[in-house]
Amino acid sequence: MSQIYEPKGRAREYSPLALNYFKGCDHACKYCYVPPMMTRFNSGYKHSQVQIDVNYKAIETSARKMQGCNKQILFSFTTDPYTKHENGETRRVLEILNFYGHKVAILTKSGTKVLRDVDIYKKFGERIKIGQSLIFDNEIDTKIWESQAALPSNRVEALQKLSELGIKTWASFEPTIVPEQTLNLLKQVGLFIDHVKIGKINNYKGIDKGIDWTKFIADSVAICREMNIQFYIKKDLAAFNRGVFLSPDETNADFLNL
Repeated sequence: MSQIYEPKGRAREYSPLALNYFKGCDHACKYCYVPPMMTRFNSGYKHSQVQIDVNYKAIETSARKMQGCNKQILFSFTTDPYTKHENGETRRVLEILNFYGHKVAILTKSGTKVLRDVDIYKKFGERIKIGQSLIFDNEIDTKIWESQAALPSNRVEALQKLSELGIKTWASFEPTIVPEQTLNLLKQVGLFIDHVKIGKINNYKGIDKGIDWTKFIADSVAICREMNIQFYIKKDLAAFNRGVFLSPDETNADFLNL
């Protein structure tokens, strides 16, 4: 899909608009929701077979049509804008959206590869934020669960460098698989991150059934408040809240959008 669209369901909690201009992803995340979702519509879909043939004309038509909407556009829900196969395509898409004055949120697991496009981020000014998904705090678990993604230390390094360069940063803590590791990562980025979104793992081999989500909410909120981090608790996780005060903003999906 090479046009800006409005995501539905859980995806809507991340952004009012989105854009997927690649097909497939090479991070090989075991928990990824995209393959089962896409195969419902296309039985021959192969998520690991990344297709980089970007339809720039369709993207520009969409960007022009949506000019002035003043809504954040997320890259990307069904792929990664900085997949290993990516070689400048995301930069060109950013140039198109910047020309039409759009707001962009990037979410990736590519680590420091994002630093290559710092100059185009700066052209956006306050209309862009760069995020990394943070799941595990060590190489062993990352290699088991996300075998082809950047290591967590590399993702944290990218966020810190972007912050030092004055670029707005954020992190997605979803899915949470080992709460203690999520909390450790939250503390690592808390000194320089602009905001975070926190969620849980859902319906994956029963892992979610063995986690005390009520305690996890209390612990993660305590860290955010102590470190003065703006945060959003996703609906699936917020359903387990027992006794922790959450402001209307902290459960408002649009609170942290550009």
